[in-house]
Amino acid sequence: MLKTRIHINITVSDLEASIDFYSKVFGTEPSKQKADYANFRLDTPALHLALVHQPNRPKQTVTNGTGQHFGVELFDDAVLADWKSRVTASGVLPHLEEENVTCCYAVADKFWLQDPDGNEWEFWVRHDDEGETLASSSAVAPCCGPAKVETDTENCCPTEITPVSGCCS
Repeated sequence: MLKTRIHINITVSDLEASIDFYSKVFGTEPSKQKADYANFRLDTPALHLALVHQPNRPKQTVTNGTGQHFGVELFDDAVLADWKSRVTASGVLPHLEEENVTCCYAVADKFWLQDPDGNEWEFWVRHDDEGETLASSSAVAPCCGPAKVETDTENCCPTEITPVSGCCS
């Protein structure tokens, strides 16, 4: 089998704060660190995350459409619980936890973290991917993001859609 690793490059306003955050989230120190750069070459998840320091970068938010949304799909409830317990014990607190939530045509349990620059990280276990309940439900939002701002939806989904748990990140 061919081994692969996804690469994500994120510009960060505070490199030290971002290194601290991602070290806690992924449970390891950076693989490489320079004055204006750090990276994490991970096997689990198979990810090469590069952090590039840009001191004047404004904080991003998913709800205003400028932040990024990344995710780690896990395949076992116990692994999700262990991951959440580990990051919480390290001082990184989930800002949102969802159980049995319908989003993006699937039902999942998940928790969300936000890095120092406002980028969202979703960790989840999918429990149902298709079926009559999801296919016929008008409550399924066509795009998903963390349910943070219930009253500010004008920049989220088209006006004919009423978001259930946030959308359009």
